[in-house]
Amino acid sequence: MTSLLAAVLLLLSAGASAGDWLADADKAAREAVIPGAAKPEASKASWIPFVPSSRLFSGEIPVNGWWPMEEETATGSVFRLLGGDSQSGAVRTVLSVRFYDKDTPGFLPIKEAVDLMRRESKDTGRTISPVRPVRVGLGLARTFEIVETRRVPSDDGPSFEEELHHYVAVIPVGEAYYLVRLVSSRATYLEYRDDFVRFLKSLRSLSR
Repeated sequence: MTSLLAAVLLLLSAGASAGDWLADADKAAREAVIPGAAKPEASKASWIPFVPSSRLFSGEIPVNGWWPMEEETATGSVFRLLGGDSQSGAVRTVLSVRFYDKDTPGFLPIKEAVDLMRRESKDTGRTISPVRPVRVGLGLARTFEIVETRRVPSDDGPSFEEELHHYVAVIPVGEAYYLVRLVSSRATYLEYRDDFVRFLKSLRSLSR
């Protein structure tokens, strides 16, 4: 509890700048439908070094308008950086990091995992961009984008459809790999792309 409080207090100070977006050739999540806090101000500065308690990675995270959390799941630790809600209030922006290796239940080799994530669906209007290699902190990432329409339940009435956007990066570490996703509403996804790229470029492996 003391370490968690210290991490939260640490997030309230620091500074830096925003990154670029696929300008050079060298482009998250579990369900992003999370009702919650009001949409924060756009984060244009204030990044800090960060290491989750699991030591899943080290990197930089933005301070303004984001909230870090980590939990243990059936497939290991997952780190999530929670952003603001969409205009509907039903979809929260989430950046997530997972690590998969041969000890992970249901492990799939990286090619099979990427092929599975890239399946299109006419039912949800799910479309996927071509894969692009991008040089990041951990090496060469396979990156792509997903757009889909999801039916979202509403606390105030019946469900409705909302268009979502995913930035996805799969980063090999030997035969294992990191999966990094940023999920937001399609209407606001461009507001977060620089944050996604900066985070990717700062990402480092610790105990892996």
